[in-house]
Amino acid sequence: MKGILSLVIALALTLCMATAAFAAMPDVQWDREADVVVIGYGPAGALAAKAAVDNGATTLILEKASKEFAGGSAPTSMAFVRLPRVAESVYNESHGRISMDLATRIADKGNENMAWLCDNGMEMNGNVTVGHGRGFYKALTTNIDAMGIECLYETPAESLIQDPETKEIWGVQCTDASGKTVNVKANKGVVIATGGYIENRDLVSRFHFADMPPYANLGAPTQTGDGLLMALKVGAALDGMSNQQIEWFGMAYKKASDEMGTAILHQYNTMGPDARIFVNAKGQRFMNEEQYLTHSKEQLSMFDYNGTFPVFESFKNFPMYTIFDSTMFDAGSVGPRDFSTGYASAYNIYNWSEDNQAELERGWLVKADTIEELVEKLAEQSGNDPIDVEALKATIEAYNAACDAGEDTAFGRDGFMLSKIATPPYYAAEIEPAAVYTIGGLVCGENMETLDWDGNPIPRLYHAGDVGQPTKFAILTLAGAMATGEIAGTACAQLESH
Repeated sequence: MKGILSLVIALALTLCMATAAFAAMPDVQWDREADVVVIGYGPAGALAAKAAVDNGATTLILEKASKEFAGGSAPTSMAFVRLPRVAESVYNESHGRISMDLATRIADKGNENMAWLCDNGMEMNGNVTVGHGRGFYKALTTNIDAMGIECLYETPAESLIQDPETKEIWGVQCTDASGKTVNVKANKGVVIATGGYIENRDLVSRFHFADMPPYANLGAPTQTGDGLLMALKVGAALDGMSNQQIEWFGMAYKKASDEMGTAILHQYNTMGPDARIFVNAKGQRFMNEEQYLTHSKEQLSMFDYNGTFPVFESFKNFPMYTIFDSTMFDAGSVGPRDFSTGYASAYNIYNWSEDNQAELERGWLVKADTIEELVEKLAEQSGNDPIDVEALKATIEAYNAACDAGEDTAFGRDGFMLSKIATPPYYAAEIEPAAVYTIGGLVCGENMETLDWDGNPIPRLYHAGDVGQPTKFAILTLAGAMATGEIAGTACAQLESH
């Protein structure tokens, strides 16, 4: 009798515990389900989905953008690939954030995945993909789609569905193209591959610059940090949020970028004279105009900050302008014409004219016969206070003297890149830095599982790609994004179902 009573009590306790666990779960009406749910269809998400299917898991991809504009940063990139990746370099670039074992797997799988793509239709021209970012992404998705993996386009994920007791991730709540809320159950787990947050000015200001100056986004406008914020809400930890985790590219025309809704780069004809300078509102040069800014991790002089107490003048070189003369204007495009990188170029949103006349007529550039008139028109165009005319004239005079001497002692610009600003009419525009993406974010474990602030995995949650690169200063590139995606998708697919 005593044994039967003990059995009844044990069964009752088990039932109560099961009921409590069930009751702790939100009352969810599931609309779709798959073993592995991948959020984001860039290189990381694509390889996470492929790896999950290769490991026998049913898989569903949720993509925020339409099919035409999907892929995040990948289609907007030059598609330059560092191969072969070496484990030691990945490990060193992580600055101790990951183990040598994970660094080895990232390097090896990155090399393997690039070889797989090249064996299946992708062409390379040296280290650059033929067709650049769009060519890379087309080759990638052609192979993934051929596997029969379903992708729900125009279906942004809104939140992760988590058991409040066990902290397990049960699925994703998203919104479909019609605006309907859709709950997708993940039988095994979720892989976040949503990219960075360079389009989210609030996050960039919170994480990187206390008083973020204006900048233009050269990359995908879908990079708003959705996956990062979803993970934070379920307890994920952050790392790498520093000024070095923004990937800059160069300078962009502010008025043109504001009008087009994406970065329109300031460039010049490399075969022509480089008769230009960058100046701040005081009419002073502040940097070597030839400095290579792409992926730079230097303490960039354009972001010089005056924080002397009690007067905080913030970023003293903003607003900033480019000044050049007719020799440079007449030499060819001063903007991105038939270019390979950036959202505007990749999707044919804007192609700069060959003679710069269309942009002059649109008011993106101003033209004047004298420096005084140029300053007046530039103030009208930008809406800013006028540049100090006398200071600007003195700056141009000093720059021209450097050109005559063949040596830029002020900022170290190479002598062969020095061309005088001396032939009117003169041209100018307000410019701003152009960024492509961020690389700080979520913290990973050995299998790209997402960790909380105590270093523990959030059950059934993984991530890959720019949402949480395990490197500090050097980017993982496309191969690295695919590698982390494969690692995450494999680990997630090998879990037991709920």
